[in-house]
Amino acid sequence: MGIFEKLEAAQKSLTKADLALWHYIKEKGLDVCNAPISEIAKSCGVSHATVTRFARKFGYESLQAFKIALAQEIGPSKDLGHLIPVNISYSESSIETASKLSQLVSSTIMQTAQNVDHQSLNKITKFLAGARRVLFIGKGNSGFVALDTAFKFNRIGIDARAITDTHEMLILCSLLTKKDVVVAFSNSGTTPEVIQAISLAKNEHAKVIAITAQESSELCSLANETLLYTVRETCLDSGSIYSKTAVFFIVDLIFTELCKLLGQSAVDIKHKTGKALVNFCKPTFGKELLESETPALSDMDRD
Repeated sequence: MGIFEKLEAAQKSLTKADLALWHYIKEKGLDVCNAPISEIAKSCGVSHATVTRFARKFGYESLQAFKIALAQEIGPSKDLGHLIPVNISYSESSIETASKLSQLVSSTIMQTAQNVDHQSLNKITKFLAGARRVLFIGKGNSGFVALDTAFKFNRIGIDARAITDTHEMLILCSLLTKKDVVVAFSNSGTTPEVIQAISLAKNEHAKVIAITAQESSELCSLANETLLYTVRETCLDSGSIYSKTAVFFIVDLIFTELCKLLGQSAVDIKHKTGKALVNFCKPTFGKELLESETPALSDMDRD
């Protein structure tokens, strides 16, 4: 039985909130597959949790699973299951496509910036500044974000490590202390390995930071603090440029706030680590860098 058949059959037993979601799905069709949970909830006048429960009520583990099933049911077979945004035509020029993609990226960043919880951001910055050790964890595409982020934070003197292997993730999180911090990346907020790892970290009283697109998720319920980002990707296009751009925007925001808090010490350490790399790769240029003045805060990220 397909999604629409299930919804029609259950229509008499649907709540007022469920009916609002049902009418929204019928009206929007494939656009639902690209809409973030925040947009769906706002359009229907319901909470994020109601949207998630709606998907689960009809046998889907998550909203993402519901979207995939919806696309497979109503999407024409010739479009490869909508692996690209539905507002892009297969016959349009690359110039038009480039314009549409850039607009999507720009709007995703803007919406993410507008929705930042600055109180949580301030707390997270302080957690990281005072941490003995920081673990950045994630699986799949979130694992790549964790790797890049740990390298970035190491450059300013944060004892950071990225963990993407499940066994290593579980082992190290079980050995943390109240002086440590875990930053968990998960687009869905339901990645089983990540949930298990942060549960172990919580047992050891380590601080847990969630960076996710799903507010009403298990990851958020376990975290001490959460920062959310907007996702505007097709339901079958996990790890698209939109979600990557949004999550890296959040990482850069945290990094910048941390640099502001650490002040000159961050500048000095970034300069020191930069010279270590330059001296190894380009001895001549490295000598010139050694003799140069310490860069300003705005120049910290230049390699």
